[in-house]
Amino acid sequence: MNESTRIEAAENCLSTTLEGESVILHVDAGKYYGFNEVGTRVWEQVQEPQTIESVCETITDEYDVSTEQCREDVDELVTELIEKDLVHVVDDG
Repeated sequence: MNESTRIEAAENCLSTTLEGESVILHVDAGKYYGFNEVGTRVWEQVQEPQTIESVCETITDEYDVSTEQCREDVDELVTELIEKDLVHVVDDG
């Protein structure tokens, strides 16, 4: 994955936000996942296709985190979301 990789939430997921944290249901798998405040902000962003760079810019603008740490954390979260089929990489071609 690089900064220009575009990701988007999978269509087979339902989510709601409670007290700043999200709960996501993967409909096909029948599994629930919970996100903290920052994870929720990432989830909100990827409801439409977003680049990793765009996600990181938003997070570093809104939270007290360095660009390097944000990129590392977002890469880790996105990798996990892809593995759980909650987001997918958007193919522009």
